[in-house]
Amino acid sequence: MSASAPVRAAAPILADVGLGRPAITDKAKDGFSYDVSPEKIDLADADVVFHSTYGDPKKSKETETTGSGLWKNMDAVRNGKVFAVDDQLWIQGIGYTAADKILGELHRTLLK
Repeated sequence: MSASAPVRAAAPILADVGLGRPAITDKAKDGFSYDVSPEKIDLADADVVFHSTYGDPKKSKETETTGSGLWKNMDAVRNGKVFAVDDQLWIQGIGYTAADKILGELHRTLLK
């Protein structure tokens, strides 16, 4: 799994609504994301976690990661604040339309 750095499509929106990023994202040398192995997924813990998978969840190790003890013990997981999001929108989306859709998803997930 990857932890997204502040230049991804959703990052400025998340910052504007007051949601920070885990410190591990500062290690993103390419400015986009930092790969976090299943053995270190707890380094990506935060108050709220939005995650997406590109391609097959088994090949990307999403299934292995989200089934692990480290994942299940993360604060966001224990508090029910983990949300799967659409990679096409949250990672690749650009412009006002994508921003509006992301804000709508934030509203639906965080204010329920």
